[in-house]
Amino acid sequence: MAKLNVNDIANESAGEDFNEFTQNFATNIENLGARNAYDNIKGDKDYALDDDGYIIGDVWSEQIASEIMDLNGFVATVARLEALVIGRELFGQGSLSPDHKIVAEKIGVSAGDFLKMFPKYPIVYYTRWGGMRKPFNLQILLDTPIR
Repeated sequence: MAKLNVNDIANESAGEDFNEFTQNFATNIENLGARNAYDNIKGDKDYALDDDGYIIGDVWSEQIASEIMDLNGFVATVARLEALVIGRELFGQGSLSPDHKIVAEKIGVSAGDFLKMFPKYPIVYYTRWGGMRKPFNLQILLDTPIR
């Protein structure tokens, strides 16, 4: 297990009040298991990414998703991986709505929580990390980040 810096975890857990802090801190501690599980494991399947960062072919796994998240500067959390698994079951290789609120509702999370898991470019990150079909309006989604 990697060394932990409790100060870093506490800083990542900031909230508006102590209850929110403790909830965020507990979630971050829970996610340490996911971080450690995926930090040292590389995907057991060979894969390649296209110019937009999407997996070429149908070789998706949670390990590969975790590696792509890391490439994009994000940590693979339990919530993110669960949302991707649910989305893959629901949508498969079908097209997703470009509206993150609709996708969030279909996978059973609030739009706000979806945006926390997949910030700024929610549909782009969701489809990229989930090995799903690239949105038809990818450039528009990239040009108009959600704040």
